[in-house]
Parts: sequence; C-alpha cells; structure tokens
Amino acid sequence: MAHYAASMKQLVGCPCEVLKLDNQILFAGTVQGYDIENEDLAIAIRKGTETPRGIVYHTPVKLHVHTDRSLQKVMLLYGVVTRCAADFWKITLKYTFACVERRSNFRQTVFAEAVVTRNFDEEVEQQSSSPCRIMDVSLSGLCFRNRETYLPGETIEVSSIQLRQDGPIYTFICTVERSWPLENGRAGEMCYGCKYKDIPEHEEDQLFHDLFSLQIKALNRLR
Repeated sequence: MAHYAASMKQLVGCPCEVLKLDNQILFAGTVQGYDIENEDLAIAIRKGTETPRGIVYHTPVKLHVHTDRSLQKVMLLYGVVTRCAADFWKITLKYTFACVERRSNFRQTVFAEAVVTRNFDEEVEQQSSSPCRIMDVSLSGLCFRNRETYLPGETIEVSSIQLRQDGPIYTFICTVERSWPLENGRAGEMCYGCKYKDIPEHEEDQLFHDLFSLQIKALNRLR
C-alpha cells in the first residue's frame, strides 16, 4: 500500500485527460493532489474555462495520466467522481489498469477486416484494391495479411478499419516497411508491416483511446 501511495503521489503535477468509459473526453487537466486516506485524486482543469456540468455523483470515469514531459508514457486509472467544482474534480480511485507505456509503441492485437488500395490518389480506373485482415495496430503503424505482393517503400491506403463495435472507421496512408510469410496461414498469404504517413493528431488520440479500450477487454478476459 505504501508503494502504491508513493506511486500516486508521483503523479502530482502530471497532465491528464478525464474520460467517460466510452472514451469520450470530458476535460484535460493536471493532477493537483493525492489524498491517501480516501484514495482521491484531485484533477485541476488545464484547458477550457470550467469542468463539465451535470455529472452525477459516483459517475465512473477513467484517467489517462501522462507520466513524463514528452507525453509518451501513460498510466491508466479507473475511479468514480466524488466532487465536481468548476475548476477541479475529485476522483476516488478504484483500480490501476496499466502502468507506464510508451505511447508510440502502444500495440494491440486485433482481428479486423480492411481494404488495401494501390494508386489510391490516381484515376479510379487505375486503382487496385483487395481485402485484407488486420493483425495488429499501434500509434505508428499496423500489420495486415493478404495474398497480394507489396514492395518495401510502396505507399498504400488501408481503409475500412473498425477496431471496435460502433467505433470510428479509420483510413490510413501507409508505407510498407517489411514483409514475411504467414505461418500456419493459407497458401500464398503474406504479412506486411506498415508505417503511417502524417496521421492527424485528433485521429491519433482517438486511436490511442480505442487501443486502450481493446487492451482492457483483452486483459479482463484473462482475469
């Protein structure tokens, strides 16, 4: 318990986001303090004029706390709202899901259908599209498999990616980085590791939230 309390106190001063369980961002804040007796975190508003109104007492929320200055490491916490002021909230912690992760390497295994398109920026009659299966996704790239041949350095469009039910549908412009034969797969199938080109910041944030949500579900099934 003492080690846990020390870890929580180290979060004071860190920027964070307060989110609903469906990943809707409520506000961006800063960890202002930790009450060891009640296991409360005080979150001061960082962006905006005031915190959201109309939040019911004991509304469940989660926190993405950025634990270093580069905003590349994140801790995920769950709790319930116990006080709502205009400039800060108190959140009673229930459990810590994940400790420090490197944001750019946050990778999640997925099984999603998608479409790969060559010459996506050319005339329609010159385009070549084929279905693929997404194998994993991160904030910097993805891996897919299919029977087509793509060369390292080739730029492609991977579209119609839906990572969770009722979630957003993503389209990424990617550069093929490497390829390898798929073990125990259908004859002729290859795996391709790709890197995104110029993913917008708002889309990266949404992807980050989706990956966290998927990892939570995966680990809960193992518990």
